[in-house]
Amino acid sequence: MATTAKAPPTFIIDCPYCKAKVAATESGRAEHFVIDEDSGQPYRNRVFVGNCPKCGSILVGASDQVEFAGYDAAEDFWSDIVRVYPKPPKAFSSGRIPKVVSVSLDEADRSLQAGANIAACGMLGRALEALCRDVLEPKPKKEDASAAMLAKQKRKLMLGEGIKRLRDAKVIDDRLYDWSQQLHAFRNLAAHPEDTSVSRNDAEDLQTFVNAIVEYVYDLADRYAEFKERVDARAKRKKS
Repeated sequence: MATTAKAPPTFIIDCPYCKAKVAATESGRAEHFVIDEDSGQPYRNRVFVGNCPKCGSILVGASDQVEFAGYDAAEDFWSDIVRVYPKPPKAFSSGRIPKVVSVSLDEADRSLQAGANIAACGMLGRALEALCRDVLEPKPKKEDASAAMLAKQKRKLMLGEGIKRLRDAKVIDDRLYDWSQQLHAFRNLAAHPEDTSVSRNDAEDLQTFVNAIVEYVYDLADRYAEFKERVDARAKRKKS
């Protein structure tokens, strides 16, 4: 009696070349499990490797187990698979980038991979607005409780005003300002219940613009400061 060949396993992942969610043919996977020594909480993640059924590109995705049967839930539950290759999320080197900026950029990337372009624009606007506040708003010292309270009560800097002040303070140049203006317009569309849509190409371009602004304000500024410090140190040694 003839037996039918078993279909290979698949996993759902975003293909950056087809610009769509696809059922990639799985060719391998790896899994890691550990229990945190301090909290006793379990942690497990998986990495999937496969090929896009449309273009054949190699796709690698990662998923985290977020609920564990017998520990915090009735059954196991895993997060959606997020593509980590090719075109992984942008990585930054500066330690000055606020957590709210990093989290917003990560959420924007996840939204893009899920095809939620309007949500991605909202998260990108949130990231840039947080950057404006971090750079432009004074930061009270931890021990100054009254200043911290006044800072909370003060009207928060919004995106439109923030990007203008960044340009006026020469934190960004005119080109970065123009990019910021485009993001501001799309973020406003995302924030209001208008009958509109955002293409994936537009959302990806806006993501590239915001990544460039974050890199310029934090990573490149830090690197230039380190460079100047080395140059000044060499100059002092020559004089001595």
